[in-house]
Amino acid sequence: MDRLITELEELTRQGLEQIEQMTYESVVEFIERRSRIIDDLANLNADKSEKLFFLERVNRVIGYDPVFIQRMNELKEEARIHLAKLETGRVQRNAYDYESVYETESLFFDKKK
Repeated sequence: MDRLITELEELTRQGLEQIEQMTYESVVEFIERRSRIIDDLANLNADKSEKLFFLERVNRVIGYDPVFIQRMNELKEEARIHLAKLETGRVQRNAYDYESVYETESLFFDKKK
């Protein structure tokens, strides 16, 4: 159990050091690695006293969750902005394409009396 918690602490420390440079893919990889460690911890058959002994360390690691959640939200917002720009470009391009089609198909005559 101590080995797994130490591994979790080390992974969290590395994540905190690299949080600003983390891309979407690296955040996903971090979360997956962390989930595997937590699953291994949950599958251990430790007695209650041993769990209480390690509770403070685990709570300290969990205390950093808001930092990682904030980074995931930043990446989500960046993706939303990028997708909005792509959609705007697509709409403008479609409007331009349709406009050029109509220019060649329609003629207007101006008659003066």
